Amino acid sequence: MEPAVLFVLLLPLLTSSVCAGMGGASQGGAVLCPLQCVCETRPWYTPQSVYHQARTVDCNELHLQRVPTNISSDTQVLLLQSNNISSITSELQCLTNLTELDLSQNHFTQVSSMGLSSLGRLVTLYLEENHIEELEDFSLKNLSSLEELYINHNRISSIGPKAFAGLTNLLRLHLNSNRLVAIDSRWFEALPSLEILMIGENPILGLEEKNFLPLSRLHSLVLAGMGLASVPSAAFLGLDYLESLSFYDNRLKSVPRDALSVLPNLKFLDLNRNPISRIQQGDFQNLQHLEELSLNNMDELLMVERAAFHNLPEITKLEICNNPQLSYIDPQAFSDLSSIRTLLLYNNQLSLLSGDVLSSLPSIEEVSLHTNPLRCDCLSSWGPHLGNQSHLKLLESSITLCSSPPHMIGRELQEVVAIRWGGADSIGGGANSCLPHISPHAFPPAMNVSAGQPITLECWADADPAPQFYWVTPNGDKVSSEAVAAPIVSEEGRGLSKKKKHRVSEPGALVIEHAELSDTGVYTCVAWNTEGADTKSISVFVDSQGSVGWWSDRESQQGMEPSREQPWLGNSSSRAASLVVVAKVVHAQSVVLEWKLYPSFEGESQQDAPLPLPWWASATVHIDNPQISYTAKVPVDVQEYNLTHLLPATEYHVCLTVSSSPPPSTSPSSSPSSSPSPVFPSSAFHTSCLNITTKEAGFSVEMVASQRSSVALAAVMGSMFALSIMALLVVYMGRRVQQHKSCGHSLKKYMQHATSIPLNELYPPLITLWESEAEKDKDEKEEEERERGEREVEAGGSQIDTTKTYMW
Repeated sequence: MEPAVLFVLLLPLLTSSVCAGMGGASQGGAVLCPLQCVCETRPWYTPQSVYHQARTVDCNELHLQRVPTNISSDTQVLLLQSNNISSITSELQCLTNLTELDLSQNHFTQVSSMGLSSLGRLVTLYLEENHIEELEDFSLKNLSSLEELYINHNRISSIGPKAFAGLTNLLRLHLNSNRLVAIDSRWFEALPSLEILMIGENPILGLEEKNFLPLSRLHSLVLAGMGLASVPSAAFLGLDYLESLSFYDNRLKSVPRDALSVLPNLKFLDLNRNPISRIQQGDFQNLQHLEELSLNNMDELLMVERAAFHNLPEITKLEICNNPQLSYIDPQAFSDLSSIRTLLLYNNQLSLLSGDVLSSLPSIEEVSLHTNPLRCDCLSSWGPHLGNQSHLKLLESSITLCSSPPHMIGRELQEVVAIRWGGADSIGGGANSCLPHISPHAFPPAMNVSAGQPITLECWADADPAPQFYWVTPNGDKVSSEAVAAPIVSEEGRGLSKKKKHRVSEPGALVIEHAELSDTGVYTCVAWNTEGADTKSISVFVDSQGSVGWWSDRESQQGMEPSREQPWLGNSSSRAASLVVVAKVVHAQSVVLEWKLYPSFEGESQQDAPLPLPWWASATVHIDNPQISYTAKVPVDVQEYNLTHLLPATEYHVCLTVSSSPPPSTSPSSSPSSSPSPVFPSSAFHTSCLNITTKEAGFSVEMVASQRSSVALAAVMGSMFALSIMALLVVYMGRRVQQHKSCGHSLKKYMQHATSIPLNELYPPLITLWESEAEKDKDEKEEEERERGEREVEAGGSQIDTTKTYMW
């Protein structure tokens, strides 16, 4: 017989005898323990959390290059974490009683080099943070008792279809933080018992239909940090017993409602840290057993719509926290949530929580609202739920503070409600009023859209009672949910058909189905209730070839021009220069116009090219109305004009005509190809018209203006009355002079006697004014008056001494 064959036949016998010797030595009283390792009996829990006492050898963090050889064969737990081991040959052959093996944070590159074939009783295997790049087929086939496999944080980019063959009892599998780009459903065919799968933090290109179909007993699935932008509707088909699902830190822009609808037993859903902008009705349909829902850390979340959580009869806890733009929750967003007990809404931009929100939660026990810009003047919303008679617990009430009105800033919300609800305290006044306030996060100050694209201008506001909305278009039309403005005529085939141009959707969004160049202008949202109104405007620029975009607040504050670093948010090649005139401010009796002239370009635009503006040659404003019509010229350096003396609630047709000329060349020697060339025809005329409807009288601004006008009118009437009295006084004194001629009294003496009581005591304002005007010429005329008096005395006539009287 050949020596090699003989060695193969004798190897199992030699191994058995060696393992028997190691076991015998340990049973003889001297427990074997490798140098520097710790050998003791420790508590050990099975994956089902059953407690056991286990013989443990702890060799963690000893910088070992290989597994120690003198380990007792009755060892149950072997810990070799944080060493420098890269391969194992026969060191584990005798450890057939091992139930837990920790080889994490070593230098293994292949599972086949770990010598695991004899570990048939192994329950838990830790292989995290090694350098494994591939899982070959059948590489774990002998681990028939394995229930937990942690192979996360490696470099695995390839897994064979049969890599998990033999792991029929596996309950937990961690594959997260590797380099997988696709998920193969064949991996899971050998894992009929799997309950927990963590496969997040892999650069998956996308989920596929029926990706997890073989995992019929899966209870928990973690898909965190995978860059998922969408989820196929049948991706979770077959996961009938799935209870927990996490989409943490992905790129979902909306709730994957279709994919969730096939998970009837889902209890816990994590959508944290996704760029979802709104929670809409129907997002969580058919989730009859959902108990906890997390919608935290969403940088793009703006609002929660009506009935967003409809038909969730078993939900008990809802988290919507740390969303820096969330400023609106519809009053009916939480309707029919009869089982919810905990509502967490802290660290958002919520200023008011409608009373209907909490009233629709009959089982609510605790709510968290801290770190929100809370309004404490809306006691009708807070009082019934946070007052002294309420059993609702406000979590962290000491840091739940008021942000408005100004005299309440920094006060605790619950303290304010306790003192003032019901009128017990009158400090500050007006605490039960709740004016509409349009959120600054509702929409940006300006946007740029392409012609032909739909436009949706969002608008929502906090108020109690709930506000109503209407929009004012650039031509002055009023658009509300009851009325539709500006029908447009479009050509369809041979005939013409009319279709609605604007409509208002919930809660107050203005929708334009088909943007046209004529839609450019300022749109104003008005939110109002019985307490008052609030407005917010957005400038819309429609470009024939541009792309949709937003302008920053900084750019809008600089005259709403595109940034110099980004000349125009759309591609503006071959576009005629366009004049845009908008109504900047509209009052009852005045309107402020503002205009811009945007150039066209020849050739390709460059990203960093500056945007030269035209020179104004002249500008003319013409206003036309059945009651008034006039034309006014505007100075060259002015791009605003205030139309005054208008009638309230009246429509005016205003046209602006501008003559422009190209700016001078700042660098004549520059290369012609260095930047696109703006085109301004020499002394070109541009005209833009719009219809403006002035506001109705009755707003506070008009009331103040009326009060000022009344004061001015009273002053004029008072002046006229004073002049009339003085005229009558002159006539009266003249008659008295005639009556006293026979008695030798002169008019001069009578006037001196009659003015012995200063008139400034009777009419101080008027006399003071006259005195100041007359004082300027007094010194110059004094000598002249004296000479004239002497000449008249010499002539034998009587003369009035005007230096002693007041001018009138």
